[in-house]
Amino acid sequence: MKKEIIQNLAYNFEDHSQTTESGIEFWFARDLQQLLGYAEWRNFQKVIQRAKNIIIHKHIEGKIFKCNKLVKIGSGAERRIIDYKLDKKAFLLIKELTSSFKLNNFFSIRNESVVLQLVEKYCIQKKIPFEYQFKVDKYYYDFMIDNSILLEFDEPHHKLSTRQKKVDIDKNYIAQINNFQIFRINLQMDIIDIILYIEKNV
Repeated sequence: MKKEIIQNLAYNFEDHSQTTESGIEFWFARDLQQLLGYAEWRNFQKVIQRAKNIIIHKHIEGKIFKCNKLVKIGSGAERRIIDYKLDKKAFLLIKELTSSFKLNNFFSIRNESVVLQLVEKYCIQKKIPFEYQFKVDKYYYDFMIDNSILLEFDEPHHKLSTRQKKVDIDKNYIAQINNFQIFRINLQMDIIDIILYIEKNV
């Protein structure tokens, strides 16, 4: 059954591919929205933007072009809407983002260790020094990267506790005077956004 579902999805993706006059295969983003499990266009646009950021920063190759389409809205009338043309590399990247890197759906049912393990794997791959529970002055920080970045998890209860708010402000100050950048993260963030921050600042 699982094999049949995967095969059907593969066929659906191929059915929605287009070809330019020069023979280059591409997809329209709106054709992929439902197939990739997004009921609302605005949410799918966020994934497209993440993919664009990754491509712009030259982490992965791919091409995404913004375009307009005319769609029928009833009574023979038409309306112009925004769409995107994706080459195959951009299409595969977006498919990967929707299935593997969405922390808000899959990883949020776990805990911060899952996210930090992903960051650890990235650091190992890139040969970047890291350390869990890194001490600076009187505080321990969740994760240190390259002796320059401190990752700190903002858990939901932090916003409710006056004492925790004061501790967070103090930790920010201690990190700053010791020449560390502090990057506060939470389980609603996408792992790609965290990796992009590390890439930019290491």
